[in-house]
Amino acid sequence: MTAGRPGKRSASDAERTRGAIIEAAMAAFAEQGFDKASVRDIAREAGVSHGILRHHFGSKMALWTQVMDQVFDHFANYMLPLIQAANQLPAEQSQVTAADNFRKVVCGFVDISLGNPEYTRLLVLETKGDGERAEYCQKRFAALHAAIDGLFSQAKEEIPALANHSNDSFFYCLMSLTYFHLVFPAMGASIEFPIEGGFSSKREMVLGVLLPDFVVA
Repeated sequence: MTAGRPGKRSASDAERTRGAIIEAAMAAFAEQGFDKASVRDIAREAGVSHGILRHHFGSKMALWTQVMDQVFDHFANYMLPLIQAANQLPAEQSQVTAADNFRKVVCGFVDISLGNPEYTRLLVLETKGDGERAEYCQKRFAALHAAIDGLFSQAKEEIPALANHSNDSFFYCLMSLTYFHLVFPAMGASIEFPIEGGFSSKREMVLGVLLPDFVVA
């Protein structure tokens, strides 16, 4: 007897359906913004009925929240282990400095941002204004940003380029440099890497501008 299989198959199908809806919603929100994105169009793109979408998520705002949770969870799952590892290195590893650890975290942020342009565009869209959605994003981002504060303070004592920065101002500059060409790709279309006699990649350019004391690897 295989009495349990239909239920398991239904749960699996439901999970796939939710995933397809979230994927379609993410693309719609990133390209059109929350207000212009149509729930019916999202359902059509996901290959489901409007009723099925409502059954799984209830409202447009609830769907948006699920999308943003996926975005922030993706960033957190990548970044927090880097930050925790940097903060937990034993003191006897004197060859590994706070500056080295901070640079690894910055590299990680640049890499995950460049590797997920749709996520990045969505973050920029939803944090540039006021209101419930912006507040939600700011709270989620603040938890990740606060985790870096101690490491930044240690690195500031070793990196001359950080002397005039606070944790907030440095990451404002970092996000500006990292996100700009992802949000306005046409404005950076004329930049071809490697630049002759200069930076070999977008990643190296961002890091070279912000942390010129290091040789970018």
